[in-house]
Amino acid sequence: MSLNDATRAFLDNPYTAVLATTSVRGRSQATPIWYLVDGDHIVVNTSRGRVKLQNLEANPYLALTVVDPQNVYRYVQVQGKVVRFDHESGARDIDRLSMRYTGKPYRYAAGNTPEERVTIVIRPLRVSGLRLG
Repeated sequence: MSLNDATRAFLDNPYTAVLATTSVRGRSQATPIWYLVDGDHIVVNTSRGRVKLQNLEANPYLALTVVDPQNVYRYVQVQGKVVRFDHESGARDIDRLSMRYTGKPYRYAAGNTPEERVTIVIRPLRVSGLRLG
């Protein structure tokens, strides 16, 4: 599915998204997350070992909600499916996301060796929203 112009313009803002996944036991899990639009896909990033990654590896379907912090009635909800887990570009992509949100490269926790980053590429299957125009 292609993102329409109004949706794409809204998602170009660096708002925080909430990613909802489902565990193998059917439990919901939601996490605030950075995202970016790359063509007709949405890209997010996480570390190996995180619950959201484990959930998506077991069940690739998800919901992603992005809310305008100035007006909670302006939002986009994406129901999507993971099309790729990219282990090669994970470190590069967390830097891309960090530059988008903070203006600086990603900073790993002090004293820790950099964790293995994984890029998650999402294909939107259904998109809805309110007051985008």
